[in-house]
Amino acid sequence: MRLVVLLVVAATLLLAGSEGAAQTSYLPPPAASSLDRIAQAPLSAPPPTWDAYAPQAGQVFPPPGPSGSTWAPSALSGQPGYPGYSPATPSLTAPPGGPQQAAVFPTGYPSQSATLQQTMHVFQGVRGSWAYLMGDGNDLNVGVNELDTTATFALPFFHNSPANINHAPLLITPGFGLQLWDGPETSATQLADLPPSTYDVFLDAAWNPKFSPLWGAELGIRVGIYTNWDVLVWESWRIMGRAIGTLQLTPTWQGKAGVIYLDRNQVKILPAIGATWTPNDRSRYDIFFPAPRASWRYASTQKHAWWAYLSGEYGGGAWTFRRSTSNYNMITPFDYNDIRIALGTEFTPLTQTGIAGNFEVGYVFYRQLFYVDGPPQIVDLPQTIMFRLGLAY
Repeated sequence: MRLVVLLVVAATLLLAGSEGAAQTSYLPPPAASSLDRIAQAPLSAPPPTWDAYAPQAGQVFPPPGPSGSTWAPSALSGQPGYPGYSPATPSLTAPPGGPQQAAVFPTGYPSQSATLQQTMHVFQGVRGSWAYLMGDGNDLNVGVNELDTTATFALPFFHNSPANINHAPLLITPGFGLQLWDGPETSATQLADLPPSTYDVFLDAAWNPKFSPLWGAELGIRVGIYTNWDVLVWESWRIMGRAIGTLQLTPTWQGKAGVIYLDRNQVKILPAIGATWTPNDRSRYDIFFPAPRASWRYASTQKHAWWAYLSGEYGGGAWTFRRSTSNYNMITPFDYNDIRIALGTEFTPLTQTGIAGNFEVGYVFYRQLFYVDGPPQIVDLPQTIMFRLGLAY
């Protein structure tokens, strides 16, 4: 209950701090995060320029829409969430019905009579990231280096089904993550310990169909091994996933509700609820639990658009290792959990292919280690600062 209250407070502070300016799409946290950013589902409304059948740079980091567009451009939030895709609608023909209907559903919104303009690209792209949570390893000042990489592939899936009017492909993403732990310092009275490193090896599948111009879904499942490789037991396997329904309330408001299954030892499941407001092509507000975000475009160059963003997230993960402080050399699962608030900048290509990236600085608090087989079972860690860098193509 304490954790839920802190997450709600963090989301409220983020929204309160963004009242001065309209804000919009963002580069998400690293797609294949070793800290399970599976909770950060894509939150955006479909921009008319996004094309699910173009290479990944065009769908993860879509270019800004034309001046005056009612849709903000969208980036993948994760993820958080799941890597390598966006819930945005592919580039299809505009719905029939004249100006009145076009005002409700902007150009590019799907219809039953829509026809594909391109063939699907199987290889969608790659991305990688590095994050550092500061800590010198003394006492409980735990430092963490996180390195991640993923590649995404698209396959036809219920391509011509009336329940998939946006022809959403099935997105398959293999991923690898490495975490390097610095600390904690164990003693006769402080028994908390961590392995020097842990690893993530997973396979992710995601599907984001539109059932109608109003209703859609964001569905996904991830299966992987999370351990330090010194041990491989049943608890090293984790299955995560999410099921989120979407409702296009207006051309600028999209509601979302569902659940996210984290499969950690302390927190198994989280509700996912909120809305996204995109008042114009330069501003966006993601009023969404558990991953609020506010962003705005502040500059453009010949090849890239530049954005600033303020975000919150529930970080952490779960792994297995062999405890050094146990008299019996015990194998145990453990969780690392935290809450993060970050301020960052990103650049996104103005074409459907190209390099995109981000850099952010964050404040990390409510840090905890949770051991299934203690003692100790719960250890509170001091707050710290985070630096994170991501690149994608």
